[in-house]
Amino acid sequence: MSAILEATFARAHSFVADLDGWRRYGFACGCGVVTAFAQAPYYLLPCLIIGFSGLVWLMDQAVEHAHRNKVSFFTGWWFAFGYLYVSIYWLAFSFFHNADSTWDLVMLAGLGFVGVAGAAAFIALFYGAATLCAGQLWKADWTRILVLGIGWSIAEYGRGHVLTGFPWNLTGQSFAGTPVLAQAAAIIGPYGLSLVVIVLAAIPALSVSQQGQDRKFSVLPAALVAVSMVLIVAYGVGRLAVNPVRYKENIRLQIVQPNVAQRDKLNPAKFPDNFMASYELSGGEVVDTLDPDEQLYIIWPENASYDYFQRDAVALELLQEALPLNAILISGAIRIDRSDPEAEKYYNSLHVIADLPVQDNNERRLLEELMEDSRKRMIVGSYDKHHLAPFGEYVPLVGLFKAMGIDKLVPLNDSLSRGAGPSVLDLGRTIVAPIICYETIFPGRLYPNDQRPEWMVTVTNDAWFGDSVGPSQHLAQARLRSIENGLAMVRSANTGISAVIDPYGRLLHSLPLSERGAIVSGLPAPATTTIYARLGDFPYFCLMVMMAGMLVVWRHRRSG
Repeated sequence: MSAILEATFARAHSFVADLDGWRRYGFACGCGVVTAFAQAPYYLLPCLIIGFSGLVWLMDQAVEHAHRNKVSFFTGWWFAFGYLYVSIYWLAFSFFHNADSTWDLVMLAGLGFVGVAGAAAFIALFYGAATLCAGQLWKADWTRILVLGIGWSIAEYGRGHVLTGFPWNLTGQSFAGTPVLAQAAAIIGPYGLSLVVIVLAAIPALSVSQQGQDRKFSVLPAALVAVSMVLIVAYGVGRLAVNPVRYKENIRLQIVQPNVAQRDKLNPAKFPDNFMASYELSGGEVVDTLDPDEQLYIIWPENASYDYFQRDAVALELLQEALPLNAILISGAIRIDRSDPEAEKYYNSLHVIADLPVQDNNERRLLEELMEDSRKRMIVGSYDKHHLAPFGEYVPLVGLFKAMGIDKLVPLNDSLSRGAGPSVLDLGRTIVAPIICYETIFPGRLYPNDQRPEWMVTVTNDAWFGDSVGPSQHLAQARLRSIENGLAMVRSANTGISAVIDPYGRLLHSLPLSERGAIVSGLPAPATTTIYARLGDFPYFCLMVMMAGMLVVWRHRRSG
C-alpha cells in the first residue's frame, strides 16, 4: 500500500512540476473545480486534498519562476475562479424565468453565465492576492502550509465582508453535511473551521519533497491528517452523544412547502393561486391532534402572500376559519409601505399572523373566552429583510443594468427597500429570530447580540435556481448556522428544501426539491450558548495568531 501511495504521489508531483504557461493555469483551474465537489450536495471530501495539495505544488513552482509575482497571483486566481464558478454557476438560472421566446432565453442565458463568470472572476481577486502575498513568504519546508492556510483564510474572510460580502461555500462548509465533522464551528466559527480544513487538505502535499533530481516520499503528513480527523470526529461524536435531540414542550410546527413555479411567483394574475397553494397545506390533520395547551406555528415560505394580509380582509378571514385559536402563522410576504402615496416602498418581509397580539398565556386565555366568535386575525409582528441580494432585490447602477436587461431579475421592476436590521420576534411562548433567504449565509449577523432567541426561522424561495445544487448548498449554510449559534433552524422553502435542523446541525426532517407538502414536527430546544455565539470571530483570530506565531518561531529558530 505504501509503495502504491509513493508511486502515485511521485507521478502526480512530477506532472505538476512540468507544467508551465496556460497548462499551469488550466491545472490550477481544474484543481479549483475538483475542490468544489467537496461542497453540497456531493461532499466528496477527498477532493479537498486533491485541490489544495495540488495548489501547494503549483505554488512550489510559481515561486521559482522568473515572473514570480505574476505566476503566484494567477495560480491562486485561476484556482479560485474554477472553484467559485462551479460553486455558483446555478445563479445564472435565475435569468431564465422571464424569457418569453427562444431568443429571450438565449440572450438571458448568455447574460446569466457571463454575469456569473464576472462575479467569480471578481471574487477570485481576493485569492489571487492571497497567493501573491504567500509567494513572498514561501519556503521549501512545512511552514508553507501555514503560509497558504493563513493567506487563503484571510481571502475568505475578506470576500465574506467586503462590499456587503458573499461568504457562499466557504471551505469549511464542506463539513456541514456531516454534523460530526462540523461541531468545531460552535467554538471557532465558520472561518476558523475553514482555516482548519484548508491546512489539513494541504498537508498531504508534504508527502513528496524534492531533493535535486530525486523525490523523497513520507507517510508522516498523511498520518498527521488521519490523526487530526480522528480527533475532529471524536469531538463531534462526543458532543452529539451528550446532547440528544430535545424538544420544547407544547409547541408544534407545520412547515409548508407549496412548490409554486417561479414563473407563477412572478405573475400577478397567479398571486391568489399562490396564496391558496400555501393555505391548502395549512392546518388539516395536525389541528385534530393538537392538545388544548399546545401552540401551533405554521410557517409559509418567502413571498407566499404578496401583501394580502395588509389589504385583503378575505385572506385573514380564510385563516380564521381554517386555523384554531392556538395557531400562529409566520409567512413571507411582500410588504408595501403606502404612507407616501407618491413614493411607495416595497419590502421583502415576514409577518406574524395571530388572533390577538401575543401576550401572557393566562391573559390570552381570558381574552379568548371573552371574545368567543368575534375574534379576528391580524398582523401582530413583522420583520423586513435588511441584507438584500444584489441583482436579485436591488441593482447597483440600476440605470446601466436596466439598459442591459438585468432589471428583469428585480421583483416589481424596482429595487426593494432595506429593513432596519437583525431582529427577534416575541411569539408569547417562545422568541424567534426571523431570517429571509439570502440572510442565512452571513454568520454572526442573524439576530442582535444582546437578544438571543430560542430558535431561528428562515423563509426562502430557491425556485429561482431550479433543480440545481444551489438549494442544497443553501441548506448546508443553514445547518452550519445552527451549530454556530446552538439554535434550531426551521426552514420553509417554496420548492424545497424545507427542513427542521436541531442546534447541532442534525437534519431531523426535510422535504426534497420540487415536492409539495408539509412537515409536522416539534420545536427542538436551544442548546447552551456557544462560544462562537458569545465571542464571534475572536476564537478564529486567536487561531490565526497561533498559527502565525508557530510560523515565526520556527523560522526564527531555523535562521538562528
